[in-house]
Amino acid sequence: MSAALVAALVRHWPLLVGVVVGAYLGAITVLLLVLLAIADGSLLPRLGRALEDEVGIELHTAPGGFAVVSGVSFAHRDVDHVLLARAGCFAVEVKATFGRRRRLDEVPELPSKLAQARDGARQIERLLASRGVPLQVTPVLILTGSGAPEMTLAERRDDVVVIPLRNGHARRPLLAGLEPTLDQATAQVAASELLAYRSQRTDYELAHSH
Repeated sequence: MSAALVAALVRHWPLLVGVVVGAYLGAITVLLLVLLAIADGSLLPRLGRALEDEVGIELHTAPGGFAVVSGVSFAHRDVDHVLLARAGCFAVEVKATFGRRRRLDEVPELPSKLAQARDGARQIERLLASRGVPLQVTPVLILTGSGAPEMTLAERRDDVVVIPLRNGHARRPLLAGLEPTLDQATAQVAASELLAYRSQRTDYELAHSH
């Protein structure tokens, strides 16, 4: 584009030129931010946190749900969500996976993901027992993102319940069809203890962050 033509456009259509230039600069800014996020390794963690938040929203719609406590932190790991429902107490580990996969066995590092779910459930079970709320805690692994396997039903891998969550929604209501094992009063006590612990843990981490 010649200098004369640019000058004519600016003179006759300054608003249009401003919009075009603004859109161009905006696109460049977004691209630079994405490249910086990839370079410093923060892009995937951010995507992971966003998907964890989506799962938390979905858990609130689980049939017979009493409470959801998210972000329960321990010394060496975090439990993404704890769901307390009529069907029991569930420690939920959320893992994002990308790329098309049809079968559960095709998910990368599946044994490690299952082990993390089990460990989270054990941590929650021990915590609740130490606070006077002995409950059996079932580990749940939720696979989300574009690479979540094309499963129509939840599957069990030993003691872990594996649930696919594509596009923010389960194909069936979460935990549908499970028998009631937990009453609301006990669930509320458990939720209160988890929230109290989470608050104490946050205060501890803040006090030792300097």
